[in-house]
Order: sequence, then C-alpha cells, then structure tokens
Amino acid sequence: MNSIARFGLPLVGVLVGAVITACNNEPAPSAAPGPPAQPGTERIVYSSLRPGNWDIFYFGSGGAAPRRLTDHPGLDYDAALSPDGRWVVFTSERRGNPDLYAIALEGSAEPRLLIDSPAMEDQVAFSPDGLSIAFVSTVSGNADIFTLPFTPDATQSITVATNVTNDAGGDFRPDFSPDGLAIAFSTDRDTPVAGHPIFAFTRQREGDVYVMDRDGGNLQRLTATPDWDGSPEWSADGGTLYFYSARPREIVGPPTSPILGQEGGFRIWAMDADGSNPRAVTPEGVEALAPAVTPEGRVAYQKRTGFARWSIESVAADGSSARAESDSATDYWLPDFNAATGAMVVHGVGPAVGETQAVEEILGAGALLAADYPADVAIPGRTVTLYPMRHTTGLAPSPLRNEAAVTIENEAGTRLVLADFDGNDQRELFSVANVGIVSGTPNRLFDIKWSDDGQWIAYTQGFFFGTGTDEADIWVMRSDGSERRNLSEGTTANEGVAGFSPDSERIVYRSARNGRFDLFWSTRAGTEVRALTNDDARENFPVFSPDGRSIAFSSNRDGARDKAGNLTFDNYILTLAPDGTPETLQRISDHPGQDSHPWFSPDGAWIVYTSERGGISDEEPMVQEVVFGPQMYGELFARRLSDGFEMRLTHNKWEEGNPFWLRPATP
Repeated sequence: MNSIARFGLPLVGVLVGAVITACNNEPAPSAAPGPPAQPGTERIVYSSLRPGNWDIFYFGSGGAAPRRLTDHPGLDYDAALSPDGRWVVFTSERRGNPDLYAIALEGSAEPRLLIDSPAMEDQVAFSPDGLSIAFVSTVSGNADIFTLPFTPDATQSITVATNVTNDAGGDFRPDFSPDGLAIAFSTDRDTPVAGHPIFAFTRQREGDVYVMDRDGGNLQRLTATPDWDGSPEWSADGGTLYFYSARPREIVGPPTSPILGQEGGFRIWAMDADGSNPRAVTPEGVEALAPAVTPEGRVAYQKRTGFARWSIESVAADGSSARAESDSATDYWLPDFNAATGAMVVHGVGPAVGETQAVEEILGAGALLAADYPADVAIPGRTVTLYPMRHTTGLAPSPLRNEAAVTIENEAGTRLVLADFDGNDQRELFSVANVGIVSGTPNRLFDIKWSDDGQWIAYTQGFFFGTGTDEADIWVMRSDGSERRNLSEGTTANEGVAGFSPDSERIVYRSARNGRFDLFWSTRAGTEVRALTNDDARENFPVFSPDGRSIAFSSNRDGARDKAGNLTFDNYILTLAPDGTPETLQRISDHPGQDSHPWFSPDGAWIVYTSERGGISDEEPMVQEVVFGPQMYGELFARRLSDGFEMRLTHNKWEEGNPFWLRPATP
C-alpha cells in the first residue's frame, strides 16, 4: 500500500481549522502527511477515468527499434529529453499523485524523484541550456507553470520552485524559446467555462496560446479562436510557433471524436512568433495533436489511426512528405526530440497488468483498481485509504468487504457482477440486453448503492441525464441478486440515484414525477412516497447521514449560470424532523463551478465530494481525445461539517467522481 505524502498548503491569513469557502481565491489545503495506515483504515472508493498502463519509450536515431525505459505497472507519461541527451524526465503516478522523475539513458539506475510535492507535477520542458525545467503543478490550488533548476541527482522540494504564471485559470504545456528568454504555453484563463451544448452536465473549456518572459513578465496573448489552440512548440530559429487547433470551427456540436469528449478535427498549425500569419500545416481530416520539431526541421505530432489508436508521424514544415516516426506495435503519444542526436522519446501503452477492467472497451486493458493504489491520506483525526476504480458510474463498493457490485458492458448489453477490487473473482448477479454505452444506447445501468448492512443493492436503469420524461427506473434487490424489483413501474417519469437509510428500511431518490427533479423518499418497497423538496431546481445524488437525521444532495438551485444558460450544482444538507419531514436546508458549497456527489464519512463528521474548484490540469484535447473523460474536472475534496474546513484529496488530470466513504473492511 502506498502513502501519498501531503501537507497543508501555505494560505496567507488562513489558519488550520478556519472556514475555507469555495468562493475565495486561495487553495484549499491538501491533506497532511501521516504514518502509513494500519489495518482497519476507513476507505474512500471512487470512479477514475484513467488508462491502465503507460510506459516511456526511447527511439534512437536512424529508425532504431524502440526501447522501453520504464517497466512500472502504472502510469508513466509526458517525457522530455535533456538537451545533452543524457536524461529523460517524465511524469509518473507511482507514488499516487503525478510526480516528475529523471532517468539516465546510460546505465541501469532506477528513476529518481525530482520534486517532492503533495500535488501534481507534469508537462515538463527543458531550457535550451539544460540547466532549468518548466513544468505544471497544482500545488497552488490550480494548474500553474513553475520553473526550477534541473538537478537529476537530488530531489528538491516544490517550495523552492518559482510560480511564473500564478493565475486563477489553468496554465499548461510550457515550451522555452530557443534563446531561453521566453516561455510559450496555453491557458484557459480568458475563456469562460460552460456546459456542453449537447451534454449540459459536462463542463467544457477553451484555451489559447500565450507567450511570456521566462520569469512570467511581459505576457502576450497570441491566439483568440473558439475551442482549443494548444501545446505550442518553437521552431529552432525562434521565428515560428507550432500548435494544434480545431479552427475554423466556431459552433460546438455533437462530438465526432470516437472518445466523445472533444469534437475532434484538430490539426497542426503554425504562426509567426508574434501570433501573426497563422497557417495550417497538416491536412484536413488527419487528427493531429502535440507538435514537436525534429532536428531536420520537420514537424512531428501524435496522429489518430483508428478508434483510440495513435502513432507518431511527421511532415515537412510545409505539410508535405508525411512519414511514420514510430512503429505500429503499440499506441504512442507526445513526441519529443533531441536536437543533436535526433532521438525521440514518447509514452505509449505498456503491457497490461490484467484484462479485468469492467469497461475495457472505453478505458483500455488493465485492472479495475488503478495501479499504484490503494494509497493512504492523512486528514485531521484519521487516515483514510483511497481506492480509485477504473470505471464510470456503474460501480459501488460493499460496506463490509473489499468487493464491489460492478457493471460490465459489451455490445450485447450489461452484466452486473460482484468482484473484488482488482476485478477478479466475478460472480454474476444478472444481465440485461441492449443496455450500456458500448451497446450504443443512452440507456444505462448506473448509480449503484448498497445498504449499510450489505444486504440490499439499489441501482438506476435508464437515461443517466435527460429530461423528466426520459425513462429511468429505480431497482432494488438482495445483494445476491434475488428479489429484484422495479420500484418505478407505476410512473413514466425519470427516477433514480436512490440511497438507503441507515436501517435499510427507506430510500431517498430524485424523481421528476411532479414535472421537476425533486427529492422523494419511500419505504424500501416503494410505498409511503413522500416529497422532501418542491421547487424548480434540479436535485440529484441524495444520501442519508449515518444517523439518518439529514440528507446530503446536489442541486442547481443557487448555481451560477454559464453562457449557454446552464446552472452549476452545489452541495446541500437537509435536516429531518423526527417524523421525517424536512426542516432546515444548509448550502455547504458556493463555488461558481460544479460541486457534486456528496457522501458522508462513517461518523457523519465529514463529507467527501467531487469539485471543479481546482480547474483542469491539462489541455482538454490532450486527455479527452485519448481517454474517455466527458468532463475534465473532478478532483476529490473533503469538508469537515463542524467548521467548513476543506482539503483536496486528489491531484491529477483524470475525471474522478462518485466517491463512497466507508468504514474499514472486515477481514
């Protein structure tokens, strides 16, 4: 078991234990470090839309066969070659959070940790003299660009790095100019976040290319087009910047990308270093991202070759003479070249550590539990253990054991099985035909919940997100699959996301039976239905507190309205009178972005939830075009209910959500 090293981030004027509101500009602290967890720690289990195993590959000059530099079973990616050709720096999640590591190309030494940090460090770039690196870190609370001397023989603290952007927006993919005096990068700082016009519950961003002095001064915006302009790369003479863009697209429509996140259609473009004279480099119809300049002056990029398949290709600076730069043995991304030797480093798919992942068609081969986990996190008064599960919303952990009820989708439909956290030892409970993403229908089996005694399971079948008349039903059954019953047969309204009361006798859920998405509760059998809310808001994800005296849920009743007219969600707690009637309603988040999926700690003192308040940690197309991740935000935060103290639990670029905070597993 790993232990994620974390510490409270420096907050000017904020003391530990003080109320930290979601609307201020200061980052919530990360969890403090603690000793490795002893047996019997509480568990936070959640979905994480991430790949299975990526490794770093080195292609020597002259078309040499690739050499796999890393053999870790988890995620190693985003590599860069040092100018002297001796080192490769890359991102690895082997400690839980993404960290930067350096590995020597000569010898057999293990990768060395470059920066000790509780946050994410990624997207590294070398200065031309090789003495410094620029990289992205979330240690400030969101993605900023930092610089630091390159010391491959010594681990440095993130506290000695210099934040050169220090902006509330996300800053990504830095690249030093050939003279080392400027840094080009992309950022979403000047584009408003909005729900997708087709999938309103997702939150989409746009980004543009900027340039600044290496110390952060003299900031200039070079592009201003809809969607993303990203991953700038300087030409050898400093006169040109290459980048990817979906221009001239102006209207976002239904996704045409096979991964369903972005709309696809990205090409490599060039512009003069002052932003003038933009021109397309790669031909229309070739999906291309992540430009890199070869020693010959050619422009390389990652090219889509099929559904979720990628290779490295290059063209001459005028877009002619396309040629392959990688083999077809596996998928490769993000090329980087050494100017002296012509060697190339990329990351690609490593050997699968297991093919038990329940939605393998979507996230690729690999175990259900993400590699490098479980990992321990210390928060005030306790240590919890994180279990990110590579799945979407069709998974719920048992309150008793380290096993889960999990959906397995294929072209025929969906199976619901019980399996251990690695996805092994599967026992099928039932199957339904023509249900699930892979079968090509919006009808899904999702939002599974166990009763606290482990005897019952509830789930929703139907439209995950839709109108009040889009069919969705609540089902309840015994945990062995028996006594399965549809509680929503008597209504044609959209009903779902049910949670059990602590004694398992009641369920709370959202229903559109009155024409709006209000909260209701009933007996476990579906009788004695009672409304808990009655307003025009859209309520969702209700869960009982451990004592049964309150309900946490998400609602857009006070949400910020984006440019598309969509309201964001916040978390609330509704207290109940002894007879079960609603009493007081407390809003417990007011960040202008999404806060959702609340879940109580076993003692009811905390909630864990998914939040957009940290922004995104990478350019959307660089993730969404590769991994299924409809909404890029989604880090986990914990909030102490007694005083509003909050801390961030996860830092990465993957979409994460649906957390369950559970008591320790029984042996």
